[in-house]
Amino acid sequence: MLRQLLGGLALLALAAPAAAAPRGSAEGRLLHDLFKTSVEIPTVKGRGQVPKMARSLSAKLRQAGFAARDIEIVPVGETAAMIVRYRGSGAKSPLLFLAHMDVVEAKRADWERDPFKLHEEGGFLYGRGTSDNKLGVAHLVAAFITLKKAGFRPDRDLILGFSGDEETDMASSRVLAERLAALKPEYAINSDSGGGRADASGKPLSFAVQVAEKTFANIKVTLRNPGGHSARPRPDNAIYELAEVLGRVRGYTFPLVDGELTRTMLRDAAALSSASESFRAKVAAFEAAPGDPALLAEIGREPRLGYAVRTTCVPTLLEGGHADNALPQSATATINCRIFPGVEIEAVRAKLAEVGGNPAAEWAIDGEPFGAAASPSNPALFAAIRQALEPQARDIPIVPYMTPGATDGKHFRARGIPTYGFSADFNVGGEVAGVHGLNERIPERALYDAFDFWPRLMRQLAGGAGQ
Repeated sequence: MLRQLLGGLALLALAAPAAAAPRGSAEGRLLHDLFKTSVEIPTVKGRGQVPKMARSLSAKLRQAGFAARDIEIVPVGETAAMIVRYRGSGAKSPLLFLAHMDVVEAKRADWERDPFKLHEEGGFLYGRGTSDNKLGVAHLVAAFITLKKAGFRPDRDLILGFSGDEETDMASSRVLAERLAALKPEYAINSDSGGGRADASGKPLSFAVQVAEKTFANIKVTLRNPGGHSARPRPDNAIYELAEVLGRVRGYTFPLVDGELTRTMLRDAAALSSASESFRAKVAAFEAAPGDPALLAEIGREPRLGYAVRTTCVPTLLEGGHADNALPQSATATINCRIFPGVEIEAVRAKLAEVGGNPAAEWAIDGEPFGAAASPSNPALFAAIRQALEPQARDIPIVPYMTPGATDGKHFRARGIPTYGFSADFNVGGEVAGVHGLNERIPERALYDAFDFWPRLMRQLAGGAGQ
């Protein structure tokens, strides 16, 4: 573990106890500066500020000794992707470390504080992107700078890959995945997901690693009609017929998907102190009789977890009619589906059409959505995570899980790069982060206490000299 370098102090042995980066130390000041600068650049869609943030990060890395040839800012429309290469000996395949520089829009009038200024109050750090995902950006860049200053020489290339529109179009995400896939990395680690979980007292409970994501797909259903004057209603009406179709869809629940990922997620949820005795009993019964259709259906109805272990489809947009005095000639609903890994999008479309029950309805997959298989088991990575976590949390379970939402990880998995998502922070029960919402914040400890995790993990995974 790296301590503050004063007068040529060397790195301590890998197994030595680690500590948080004290705020007043050189490491703490570096981390705070990276974080503050990043939060205060409004990297939302339409403002063209992502390249500015990338240039700011590049300047810090250059000052730390990274060569210009190892830092690339890739323009993608108004935004950009960023690639930073920490060159190793090449004895092993490269490893990727991912984050995204963009954030969701935030309106000053809605927030208690300016969302694009870092505010430090009551032990919390407020600002848009503090949690999603500029904490990950700051931690990863600080880790690279810390290791470079310590003279660490990895036995493989370590590569930072930062996208610039993960929250919206993901165009830079696709460019980044394509560019980095050409380097044939062993796998990727995405800081924009997972991480530690603690109870209300701060006691660590578990550490989650994202290994899969549901497929995001919009399916549109349209009913058509000759229409006519609204003064002369007819028995068939596109809006009524669409409502009937949606009513049938509402009454259908996709089955829970039985498999090791589902079982692992259920075990972890049942182990939480907040889990009800009823839920624990259901999971225990399921473990004793895996595949039991009645138990599968019952667990699938659990509001706290059922949605996560099956495909879900829900209407989110409506469009119909063309004038208030005319019968509608068409009515369309957009149904947003989050599809369990391994389930084909076309199979979901066909099932919805079957459930909808109207042969005249037109069902179409919107755009070109794609899915990706879950990342395989990686015992070596999980062992390295466990060792890197020791100063923060000893002997807690490391749990693979799936997210219902989308991250950059799906683009890397789709290109055959196993991707594992986790941050270094521990989310304490009862704390509200405000991700994508009002007054987004993180506890101050999230910035400093987790500082050593990434350098420790990178040394674990990349061996090399200078430790």
